[in-house]
Amino acid sequence: MLADDRRLSLRMIAEDLKMSLDSVSNIIHENLQKRKICARFVPHKLSDEQKQHRMETSGDFIDRIPQFLETIVTGDELWCYQYDPETKRQSMEWCSLSFPPPKKCRLTKFRIKTLLIAFFDSKGLIHHEFVPAGTTVKVESYEHLAGSAPVCTRVVNGNCSMTTPVCTLPST
Repeated sequence: MLADDRRLSLRMIAEDLKMSLDSVSNIIHENLQKRKICARFVPHKLSDEQKQHRMETSGDFIDRIPQFLETIVTGDELWCYQYDPETKRQSMEWCSLSFPPPKKCRLTKFRIKTLLIAFFDSKGLIHHEFVPAGTTVKVESYEHLAGSAPVCTRVVNGNCSMTTPVCTLPST
């Protein structure tokens, strides 16, 4: 029964089998050694090749300039959708103790959305701003937000499926 639908609750199984909740719980937890766990939210899944490329690139930067991470400010834009995802509790599944927890991607999006622009340095968030609806975002917009720091042109990263880095600014 669990193999057919891993999202069944103990109460649903007990009702289907016409057994007590305690009996079903003991069978599943003690005899079958299953536990119900939540999926971890991940922004997207990377292939092993993509992970390796990111590790090599990061290592090269740090080898060249030891304080590399402290010298940059990066900006990013993200569409924030109004969404109604299945809750983590609703997506719980029965898994054996020997298996890792399942992962859950956030996919359900609605048409209502707002653009968020954020700037970070090595210590965390420096500035964030929600762009008003109908506003076109251009390099000039980033120059205004970044103040006196020079703004690079758009950096397109083909390996990133959810968000695309917008620009990297040298720290002043």
